[in-house]
Amino acid sequence: MCSAAQEAIWLRQILEEVGMKQKNLTTLHSNSQSDIQLAKNPVFHARTKHIEIQYHFIRERLLSREIHVVHCSTEEQLADIFTKPLVGEKFGKFRSKLSILKVC
Repeated sequence: MCSAAQEAIWLRQILEEVGMKQKNLTTLHSNSQSDIQLAKNPVFHARTKHIEIQYHFIRERLLSREIHVVHCSTEEQLADIFTKPLVGEKFGKFRSKLSILKVC
């Protein structure tokens, strides 16, 4: 999530430099509810034994209203088509969402 936030912020800055200021927040989708809660809720920081700098980075970007983090269930992780072996039905579903045609 931290890497995605860094890339999104970098892209926002590039777009702003060329005169295309982004008015809306950039939405990041994560399937880890614990990561989302840790980034959104500072109370959890006091309870964790070792705090990663990544969570502080995400928290700062949430507070500065550059990004917005929402939960995306594991069943809807479109990126899985590029990173995991999938069963035929799920592979076909994700392939169609990417508008990739089946070649016979």
